[in-house]
Amino acid sequence: MNFSKTTSYAISVLYYMAEHENKICSANFLHEELDIPHQYLRQLLTSLSKSGFIIGTRGREGGFILGKKVDEIYLAEIIDSIEGLEMFNTCIMGFKECPFDNECAMHETWIETRDKIISILKNTSLAEFKRK
Repeated sequence: MNFSKTTSYAISVLYYMAEHENKICSANFLHEELDIPHQYLRQLLTSLSKSGFIIGTRGREGGFILGKKVDEIYLAEIIDSIEGLEMFNTCIMGFKECPFDNECAMHETWIETRDKIISILKNTSLAEFKRK
């Protein structure tokens, strides 16, 4: 399963900020640390801020800090805010819709697997990724 580049970057940013929970991170600093294109990162930070994952502060010492506790940020929420969980509603075989009168041979297996994946994402917070 592949997430979009934007979702992968969002998870990377939030993971980094979770690892450095009380540190204010500027866009330039995150750009250098995570090697995310600067303009792309600025748009992503705006999106993460609008979703409440981070809080931006202005000024010379400004930057971004987590807007929630790490144990309150779940992977499903991040994915949903960036690209939506609808990506899991697509056919595993790549069909736009089941091409036959009946569902394809993988339909039921995919439904079960998809539900398990979504459950894992809904129950996995950034706190579980923090290094001890």
